[in-house]
Amino acid sequence: MFDTYGKGNKPQIIALDHALYTIEIKNSDYITLQDLEIVNKGSVRLAGRTGVKLLCQDYGVSHRLILRGLYVHDVNGSLIKSKGGGSGIQIENKWRNKISIFDSLLIEDCVIRRTARNGIIWNAPYRRDNWHPNTHIVVRKNLLEGVPGDGIVPIGCDSALIEYNVMRDCPEILPSSEAAAGIWPWSCDNTLIQFNEVSGQKNQWDAQGLMQIIIVIIPRSSIITVTIIMVGWY
Repeated sequence: MFDTYGKGNKPQIIALDHALYTIEIKNSDYITLQDLEIVNKGSVRLAGRTGVKLLCQDYGVSHRLILRGLYVHDVNGSLIKSKGGGSGIQIENKWRNKISIFDSLLIEDCVIRRTARNGIIWNAPYRRDNWHPNTHIVVRKNLLEGVPGDGIVPIGCDSALIEYNVMRDCPEILPSSEAAAGIWPWSCDNTLIQFNEVSGQKNQWDAQGLMQIIIVIIPRSSIITVTIIMVGWY
């Protein structure tokens, strides 16, 4: 467990100017990261920049990683998705020799503020001819503010639970060519999205609280319920 102790503010961890991530947890099991302040601003925008990166690569199953009570802010990534974007929290699994996935990953009670391009996002295999999904993912009770792009995007997951999250106050800074939305799974099965609130998405493409093509890209037993979309594109 990596945690704060004693009284006072959360310990602050600030990345070096050209760092791609402030904290990386790679090929690990049963690690909890909580109650820390994480910054990765940099003097200029950097494609692929993130605050916290979780990586599972040629490892097998990465069990029970927990991100709880983190304050991730001012991540100065690229605003262009095709160039690598940027995020507050990035989860990536990939492999060449050994199938690698996350199981029972929990992200809860975190504040993600002013992270460009995105909030909490996955980089995972999505093709169905070689589909080995992450399992039992929970993203719960997180606040995303000032995030211009995509809010929460699980990719390649089975039985993900996305609940009680709030995304709001999204700045209108993405180029006109960029599309983004609040919460949208991609190549996921048995997803449950409930009790979330998304407002203030201002992008010129998509900009929904939930992607309208959601029933096309989630083919099996997925449920969206009681998710409030207060304001869409305007």
